[in-house]
Amino acid sequence: MAGPTRTPTLADVAAAAGVSLSTASLTFSRNKPVSESTRQRVLSAATALGYAGPNALARNLRQGRSGVIGIALGPLSTAFRDPAALPLLDAVCEGLESAGLGLLLMGDNEDVDHSQIPLDGVIYMICGRETWAAQADLAARGVPMVVVEGPTWPGTTFVDIDHRAGVAALAAHLRDLGHRRVATMTLQPSHPERERLAGLREVFPDAHVIGACESDLSAAQIMAATYLETAPDVTAVVCHSDVQAAAVILESTRRDLRVPEDLSVSGFDGVATPWLDLELTTVVQPFAEKGRATARAMLARINGEPVSDVLLSVQLRIGGSTGPA
Repeated sequence: MAGPTRTPTLADVAAAAGVSLSTASLTFSRNKPVSESTRQRVLSAATALGYAGPNALARNLRQGRSGVIGIALGPLSTAFRDPAALPLLDAVCEGLESAGLGLLLMGDNEDVDHSQIPLDGVIYMICGRETWAAQADLAARGVPMVVVEGPTWPGTTFVDIDHRAGVAALAAHLRDLGHRRVATMTLQPSHPERERLAGLREVFPDAHVIGACESDLSAAQIMAATYLETAPDVTAVVCHSDVQAAAVILESTRRDLRVPEDLSVSGFDGVATPWLDLELTTVVQPFAEKGRATARAMLARINGEPVSDVLLSVQLRIGGSTGPA
């Protein structure tokens, strides 16, 4: 009975092509030019032997690299339910993949041991948590980190948007429409949440906080139903995500409240809300630009290049969900 077939090696390819091992290696790595005739001879020998090429992971590890960037998204079971997460993640992945890097999705579960995962860098995004057990270990290992929208851990590069200015501009728009009694639906405590609430307080220091919930349509509509059941004496609700705003509008409509005639509603993010029959007044954040900035910062960090924190501007978009008080 024949023994198991041995996997061909680069040395086998070099011998079959009649070249040195270093020449065969240069043919695959392209670090230095190899004549076209030699290159074709090496590639033909590789094809004949069934040699697929050098092991990329082993090569990277020899160079002190794994070729993998971790992307921490918070609870993975809910990370992709927020429509604000997808365009940002798309832009980040596009920038990293174009540099030949692999991506590893990571949750923020405190019970998962990340100490044995070989990573060139980590991007912490869409998490919102102020602490992460893996952060201390990654910092101790010297793994470069880029943090999107907080927290501002020492030694990390910070990519953010101007939450406060965006909500302050939105609040000023409502004030100019004559609104004085305003309520707000917030996100869970986090850096973005604190900044957005501070922007609202600049214009409406006494704005009533309805409560905090995730950017989830069902959860936000339940919270809106509980609040509107009390017939609150407010003329506008400022939501800290477009999904929350859509939930308030849907619940208002269910209760025969007209938007914006009876209640003005606004959001934050600038995501598509096709389930509404009116355009939402919202603060539009630059998802693609933020994602590209995050990828650039990560690439600079892993290459040992200097990189500064990034703060991107946002834009107020006035739609049909807000009107005169």
